[in-house]
Amino acid sequence: MSLKKRLSHDIFHARTELTQQQAADAVFISLREYQKIEKGDILPGTEIFLRLVYFFDLDIKDYLEEANAHVSIRSF
Repeated sequence: MSLKKRLSHDIFHARTELTQQQAADAVFISLREYQKIEKGDILPGTEIFLRLVYFFDLDIKDYLEEANAHVSIRSF
């Protein structure tokens, strides 16, 4: 599962008691941006990504493993 889809899935299921507007307000982003993230249309930047992970009490290690799989390290 892609990083974008995994985050989308996880925050959708973590938001059981909140409206989308309440979740967006909690992490200081617009409702439209939150909706795009939850739908899996966009992957947020690092700062918003971290706010979402910590707000929804998600395990950041799950995302780090996925991100590392897509990073190529070049030696000079």
